[in-house]
Amino acid sequence: MDYIVGIDGGGTKTEALVIDTSGNRLFGCTGESTNSKAIGFELASRHLEAVLDEVLQHEACANGRCLAVCIGMAGTDTPEEKQAVEAVLRAYQTRTGTAFEIFVRNDAEIVLMASLRREYGIAVVSGTGSIVFGCTPEGRRYRVGGWGHLLGDEGSGYQIGLHALQAVMRSHDDISPATALTDMIRYTYSFDSITELKTYIYGPDIRKKDVAAFAELCINASKQGDAVALRIIESAAAELAVAVAALVRKDAWFSGSDLVTTGSVFKHSPLFADTFRQTISETFPGLRLHPASEQPAAYGAALLGFELFQRMR
Repeated sequence: MDYIVGIDGGGTKTEALVIDTSGNRLFGCTGESTNSKAIGFELASRHLEAVLDEVLQHEACANGRCLAVCIGMAGTDTPEEKQAVEAVLRAYQTRTGTAFEIFVRNDAEIVLMASLRREYGIAVVSGTGSIVFGCTPEGRRYRVGGWGHLLGDEGSGYQIGLHALQAVMRSHDDISPATALTDMIRYTYSFDSITELKTYIYGPDIRKKDVAAFAELCINASKQGDAVALRIIESAAAELAVAVAALVRKDAWFSGSDLVTTGSVFKHSPLFADTFRQTISETFPGLRLHPASEQPAAYGAALLGFELFQRMR
């Protein structure tokens, strides 16, 4: 049996899904983050290899042939970044005696395939990080954002989490109003005082995903009506909408295209999703907005991998 592996590499976790040549899902598995901007290239490479080991050693693949591996990886978009990932996979093939075609894309590209079953349109991702990606039917490709947590990630879980942390410290200093986030963080992290947050957040093992984890508390606080949390969520959604506007202005075709939203922030915060969609609809009424397909992005990666493989034949 021939099969294709699709991988969605995010800042918090990595999901792999295997399909046969008819597009049927065979099985999936989950591993740790493969976002090199969040955890470093070496560790991200090890996590990617671990996911591949689990897939290729699965009983369903025991007597089959892997035709292609397609990876949609957060933090991987430039030619140099893609070539570095390809080099890791070539070395993996040599070490394991395997042979398959390798396709490396960013995480937004596979969202389009999973939701629209095609490569063109606009994909907006808001998870641990964020990116806005667009492709026209003629293959013109654009992106806005996706520069990582230090240079961008507007409207992302990381940004929301960071602003929540800053808000509670400003509240502690009597600069900003009191917020329910203070007690929520103290309770969740077993702090006697919110000042213990400083020791925690500057700890040597704290990474991007640890800061992004505070977005969940901010989302929960916003659902309870906390004014500070509401403002953080609405501001993040507005910033992401600004990024979409910048992308639409890059090519006239986008003003009447399909736009797919995906990621944990869209999924878990109705306020974020509604604010974003309302802003976009008012600014670009010709855009057709879609929530992400129920099919995972890893499935889109597998479909894209098979399509790219067939083009090579």
